[in-house]
Amino acid sequence: MIYGVGTDIVKIARIREALTRFGTRFQGRIFTPVENAYCLKKKEPHLHYALRFAAKEAFAKALGLGMRVGITWRDIEISNEASGKPTLNLYGPSAELCAKLDIKRKFVSLSHERDYGIAVVILEADSS
Repeated sequence: MIYGVGTDIVKIARIREALTRFGTRFQGRIFTPVENAYCLKKKEPHLHYALRFAAKEAFAKALGLGMRVGITWRDIEISNEASGKPTLNLYGPSAELCAKLDIKRKFVSLSHERDYGIAVVILEADSS
């Protein structure tokens, strides 16, 4: 059973500006070491940061609570399988809340076109 669907669109230039202005402070506050390592290896790190930022927002919307109840940006991590498929990993309060809500599966899709990035997150709970 679908628990929630969240979507977010982000202007890529906005994230590029935040990275330029705040640098490692922004990276460390919003992204996990895994995300930073992944993005920094890319030709256009700002694009990959923007997609991960959008996915974190989309997760919060799918959950229906936003970034409240103790959830932090770094509790939500977007990584990639060997095939390139993005995956959503949860830690701390995010993981605990999803366990409490019986959310068993998480799906994430990322895409971009020139100036904008978009993420969609679907959370699925057991139907029992």
